[in-house]
Amino acid sequence: MPVPSVVGMASTADTSGSETAPAAVLVAARALVLEVSDRLPAAWSDDELLEGMDGVQLLRGALDALEISLLAEVDVREIPKKRLCWASTADWFTHLTGGFGREGRRRVRHARALTTDYPATLEAVRDGGTSRKQAEVICDAVETLPTSPALRTEAEQVLLKDSATLTATELVKAGRHIAAVVDPDGAERKAEAALDREERAAHIQRTLSIVPDGMGGMRIRGGGPVEDGEVLLAALLPRTKPMPAKVPEGTEAPGCETERDPRDHGARMWDALVETAQHALDTDFPPESHGARPRVAVTTELDSLRSGIGPACPTESGNEVSIATARRLACDADIIPGVLGSEGQVLDVGRAQRLVTTAIWLALVLRDKHCAFPGCTRPPSMCHAHHIVHWCLGGTTSLDNLVLLCGAHHRAVHHTPWQVRLARDGTPEFLPPPRRHTQLARAWIRHRPRRE
Repeated sequence: MPVPSVVGMASTADTSGSETAPAAVLVAARALVLEVSDRLPAAWSDDELLEGMDGVQLLRGALDALEISLLAEVDVREIPKKRLCWASTADWFTHLTGGFGREGRRRVRHARALTTDYPATLEAVRDGGTSRKQAEVICDAVETLPTSPALRTEAEQVLLKDSATLTATELVKAGRHIAAVVDPDGAERKAEAALDREERAAHIQRTLSIVPDGMGGMRIRGGGPVEDGEVLLAALLPRTKPMPAKVPEGTEAPGCETERDPRDHGARMWDALVETAQHALDTDFPPESHGARPRVAVTTELDSLRSGIGPACPTESGNEVSIATARRLACDADIIPGVLGSEGQVLDVGRAQRLVTTAIWLALVLRDKHCAFPGCTRPPSMCHAHHIVHWCLGGTTSLDNLVLLCGAHHRAVHHTPWQVRLARDGTPEFLPPPRRHTQLARAWIRHRPRRE
């Protein structure tokens, strides 16, 4: 049975012809699996069905372990960035698998951990005793423990043993209590807490992310050193003071005209954070961005803004808000008109000047929406305005000579054979560099194939 879709997986001249190269072995294995799947399951006995399901899990474990090892090595070598011009290994892997962005980032992180810090867990996945999901749970649970190697090794072994009888969901619960099992007296944790290196590690690993939660809201995740946390608390806590809510007129109790603030502490902390950020914007504290003071930019149609009925509206950070939220923001905002042609090309957007001004930048955002490089969705706030014909070569700073590119792909276009142009409809198109060992013809593209 032909399997041409995976022939292009071999990527190096010294292994592409070898029968033991990953691509060759996997192509042969896939052919055998397809041969089995061509048989009707209805023709199999109960025992064959059950044994088949067991075999699938064993095969999946071997494939998962191989994928983890390959992914970790691809990430270490930075192949997606250096050879394929992806912004990150996670972006490339997400595109390759057709999955979710957050899933790609998580898979890369776990691949690094399993191949470097938790080889026993990776071996259990390969042998079929532990699933990939369980292995990821084990990684996350052990990472929450003190950095004592002996302590973490013991915790890993306890959870690996539990994985033989617990599902991933049940293993999460076990992981939450693992510290009490491997360190019941808390001696290791107390000793480590007294060390200065814990604070240094917290500073090095400080992080903050603000991402959509998939349910119409945003989720903030992060962590950092204690002193930074104290600064945040000092700025936010004064704004969390409960604000009494007005009691409906005519229902006041004698001597009492207000009732308790209906917001809980978490809601007041969120409001305090937003108020602090808004205060910073109002006082021009943040630096300018793309020639203008920081702002919340929302793109929508005028008819939708007027009627309050319409699709979700994209923001400059890459998220979406409802038309009702856009109307609320427009009550106290500058409105910049953007006139589009029948095919969506920008015809006019305020007053453009010679340099990349706010008007030109907004026109770029309106046209490209995010990084225009095929496969990349970095939001405009992370992008640059790239001159298609370089300024020193006579290129103009105009909309028909600019394209929105994130930092990684801006460098790629400047320092690799990738080329960019604007098509007749005003849409950016890219020409990949020629590559060996691929069946894809070299042509101008707007979307990248999942397998290159």
